[in-house]
Amino acid sequence: MIKLILLSIFVGVITPRIALADNIRPVYLEIEELTAGKIRVVWKVPQGQGLSTDLKPSFPERFKIVPPTRRVQTNDANVEIWEMIAGGGGLAGVHIRIAGLEQTTTDALVRIRLSDGSIHRVVLRPTETATTIPGPQRAEENAETLPSFVLKFLDHWHYMVLLATALLLSLLPGARHRGIVLCTVFLVMGALCGHALGRLSAFHHQNTPTRTDAAKILQGLMLNTYRAFMLERDEDVYDVLERSVSGGYLNEVYLENRERLRLGKSGDAMALVHQLDITSIYSIQEASDGRLNIVADWDVYGSVYHQNHVHYRCNTYTAEVTIEPTESFWKIVKIQLLDERRVL
Repeated sequence: MIKLILLSIFVGVITPRIALADNIRPVYLEIEELTAGKIRVVWKVPQGQGLSTDLKPSFPERFKIVPPTRRVQTNDANVEIWEMIAGGGGLAGVHIRIAGLEQTTTDALVRIRLSDGSIHRVVLRPTETATTIPGPQRAEENAETLPSFVLKFLDHWHYMVLLATALLLSLLPGARHRGIVLCTVFLVMGALCGHALGRLSAFHHQNTPTRTDAAKILQGLMLNTYRAFMLERDEDVYDVLERSVSGGYLNEVYLENRERLRLGKSGDAMALVHQLDITSIYSIQEASDGRLNIVADWDVYGSVYHQNHVHYRCNTYTAEVTIEPTESFWKIVKIQLLDERRVL
């Protein structure tokens, strides 16, 4: 069955493995490019696994640490946060590695955010301890290309028929004396105006978002939907879901996932979603009623706490998400899952 509820996907993957999974947790490296030449690094090493203090991220020599380095100890990990200056360029094309990873049995989850907003994720392993950061994605051009304009024009075929009829009438003998030429001008203008009006959405206050804007919209909608089920009271869950999910799909999401996501009532387990990244927007199609069909990839980072153990998970999904505009914001109408993969 292709159509699945996005919430059940994540929990369905992580919960069946709780009883059998061991407690080997990955290290986590987050690199964020604040501006060209300046980055922020978060390095998280889980406790209780006997990992060496020599286990560290390694950058090229031109990267210099800017003091101070913040150190935070949580219940299950040691966290270090610092900033660096990348002399002579940004992150694109930089080769980074996790020194000492080859001497462990753990993996390293690396999340990289470039200054253009693009996000890259990679899992390093003891057998593959390094990666090269890809270049920034090309900025999208909002200008409409000629082929896309022609396709949209062909979509309004009835206006083309009107236009062709007007041109044929203007070629008839005696058309000038009968005033058909003048009528043709008005018919052509009417056809073009009708074509322009036919392209307008029923929701005049909403413009078709760019892919960058669509990524921000989807991230907010889906992260809010995931985290709604972390609330205790059913009324609160439903109220928060209502901000992101529309109509009959709201009841479907709520009813199918209410029990599955209440992990706290089964085996003293608790699942938390920490991060959701929209990694790719493949296409955006606008319907005549203002709805948008968006095909996208996204990553979900989370953890499951169970019997004094913590299990980190990262899954990636590809789906077609349909959203519709309301008076002030967008809501999810439907999600059709196309692919799912467990990264970690």
